[in-house]
Amino acid sequence: MKSTPTILVVFGATGDLAQKKIIPALWHLHAEAKLPPSFSVIGFSRRDLDRDGFVAHVAGALSQYRGKDLEEHERSFLDIFGFVRGYFDASDAYDTLKRTIEEKERAAGGRANKLFYLAVTPEMYETVLTRVAESRLGGAAGDAGVPEWTRIIVEKPFGKNADTAQALDTLLGTLFREEQIYRIDHYLAKEMIQNILAFRFSNNLFENNWNAAAIERIDIRLWEDVGVEERGSFYDGVGALRDVGQNHLLQMLALITMERPASFDAPALRRARADILRTLVRPSERDVMATSVRAQYDGYRAIRGAGPDSNTETYFKVRAALSSPRWRGTDITLESGKRMGERKKEIVITFKHPAPCMCPAGGEHLRNKIVIALEPEERITIHFWSKKPGFAYDLEERMLTFMLRGETHRSQYVEEYKKLLLDCITGDQTLFVSTDEVYHMWRFTDGITDAWENNAVPLGRYTPDTSCIAESGVPPQGTTAPEAKDPAREIGFVGLGKMGRNMAEHLAEQGWRVAAYDRSAAATAAAAERGITAAGNMRGLVSHLSAPRLVWLMIPAGRAVDEALFGAGGLASLLSRGDTVIDGGNSFYGDTMKRAKKLAARGIRFLDVGVSGGPEGARHGAALMIGGDGEDFARWEHLFRDLAGGRDYVHTGKSGAGHFAKMVHNGIEYGMMQSLAEGFAILKKAPFGFDLKKIAEAYNNGSVIESRLVGWLARAYEAHGEDLKGITGAVGHSGEGEWTAQTAKKLRVPAPVIADAFDFRVRSKKKPSYTGRILSALRNQFGGHSVQ
Repeated sequence: MKSTPTILVVFGATGDLAQKKIIPALWHLHAEAKLPPSFSVIGFSRRDLDRDGFVAHVAGALSQYRGKDLEEHERSFLDIFGFVRGYFDASDAYDTLKRTIEEKERAAGGRANKLFYLAVTPEMYETVLTRVAESRLGGAAGDAGVPEWTRIIVEKPFGKNADTAQALDTLLGTLFREEQIYRIDHYLAKEMIQNILAFRFSNNLFENNWNAAAIERIDIRLWEDVGVEERGSFYDGVGALRDVGQNHLLQMLALITMERPASFDAPALRRARADILRTLVRPSERDVMATSVRAQYDGYRAIRGAGPDSNTETYFKVRAALSSPRWRGTDITLESGKRMGERKKEIVITFKHPAPCMCPAGGEHLRNKIVIALEPEERITIHFWSKKPGFAYDLEERMLTFMLRGETHRSQYVEEYKKLLLDCITGDQTLFVSTDEVYHMWRFTDGITDAWENNAVPLGRYTPDTSCIAESGVPPQGTTAPEAKDPAREIGFVGLGKMGRNMAEHLAEQGWRVAAYDRSAAATAAAAERGITAAGNMRGLVSHLSAPRLVWLMIPAGRAVDEALFGAGGLASLLSRGDTVIDGGNSFYGDTMKRAKKLAARGIRFLDVGVSGGPEGARHGAALMIGGDGEDFARWEHLFRDLAGGRDYVHTGKSGAGHFAKMVHNGIEYGMMQSLAEGFAILKKAPFGFDLKKIAEAYNNGSVIESRLVGWLARAYEAHGEDLKGITGAVGHSGEGEWTAQTAKKLRVPAPVIADAFDFRVRSKKKPSYTGRILSALRNQFGGHSVQ
């Protein structure tokens, strides 16, 4: 039986990437018999070469790698190469490429597995991908029932910012599904980077103390002793932060800080990395001014390809922050530079000193460190303190060191690209970056580069081959500009249900002084255990706040809000002119507009905020839609930034606009959930015996309907089984769906989907169904609503 042939097409096959990384890696895989049977490579380039000329070019690229003991393999290796000459934008060249692939398939007696490697500059991605699509080179990529596979390989940088990265993903999505896309960040394939997972999760030494409570700071640095060299044309349009910060450094941070994955397969690992990167706090321009340094080494502008007035940084040091509960408050520094005088690539985890500290009287507090070094040696070193021999209680630093490899003369990139290419062939995406990771990494770095491009941080200079610039340091995370006054960070919360409690704890972890009151004494007591000041009533709550006061209502809509504001002992009688009330519940926008007027008459400011994201969003960062006066929004924007946890928030307009936007959001949610429930009810009845959890996972893996709702449905099936036993088919509902339908009718806007979705929930009280069970399960997953 013939094995399925595998064809690797390398676009840009005569370029630097192919010569220094791809060809040497393929050579070693061939020599070690790691390539699959019937494996061939088709080089695609505009160079004026024929097949023999290209093979000679490949042989030249091997000169420093093959070694005498491997020369016998060279002939068979060179035989696997073919060549197609053409320009990347010439459709006839792709027709020739397609014929060449088909010839190889006919010779092999069947369709081939295909790998398309874009070894071209990022600005050529769109051209190449468009031509591949037009020529139908992807062939069987989306064909049902076809055992052969087709995959695409792209190199970082994946775009130049979040917008271009999303545009690139959209383009990739026209040809390939997410499981077919292999985004290479070669740092993930480094042995010591892979060892981070083993060190953390295959041991039980440190993981219980792997958090902000025990770890004071994390420093990640990539110092290079080389300069930009011959990469001036590419580097000058990118800079150090985009070149290594947005990808290598943030991937290293993700591995150090991610939660334990559900398993160690590719989907779970990629999801865990994306989840922690999602909590990266996007810095404001003011943050960037206070917590970043950028510089360029002297002589850089004379490099070929660099502009004579270039402002491209060759060195940077920036602070980062994670809003996740595990890491809130840990100081994180990311640093990299060219021509630094020494090669130092490492992650340093510094633990807090113990309390009480058995440190020398009047001396420095002793801290433990773990250093994970990639270069010049590959090692993990644990720094600890031990008593010196003798009568005196004198301490000295000791070290436990695991040496993976000492300083070697391994060929740069070859080991990593061997691993990555082999994983592309075998279909293992563990060491490849997902689209979610790319977006959240860009979202963080965009905040920095946008500020730099506005010259918020002047470009410094440094002497090549020194570390003088690194010694200058940057201020600690959260430092504000000297002339700026710290904004008030004190708030009172009324309502400690699922949402209110999580929001209050979220703010307390970010340094806010939070006082809270709830009608439930147990809820108030529980909040007190989390460092929140407990109040026994409204008057007590207000007494804990300094003027001008800020109070956030997180209570059910309707009468409860009016009582809290205008009832006996309500906030309107307790607050003063200039104080602010925020209603973060799901109030009807019409009621909100009336309340705003009544409070304004008393001189009390009022904002309405639609909060989306459920209890999880309230705890880690929610979507916020904020209505009210623009000056009031600006006054408390630092609150909304902290509550959003690095996500976007929006000032929607005058009073009532925030709740109106949230009302429509929930109406849309009704329709989306209804469609999802009806679809899976159909799947349940189908004669094919579908595994509904797996169907949900497939739908949520790059499909058009991929969403958090589909992911929650998969979780519900995992928790309750396909029959969703124990879950009611009578669906609960709050007011927003009904309000949206009524408002649409009032505005004469047809909204049959939303209206029907609401009506279904009303009918379900008398006619529970499997569709209703799905809806109840979804409400439980994202909002913690009862399934009974």
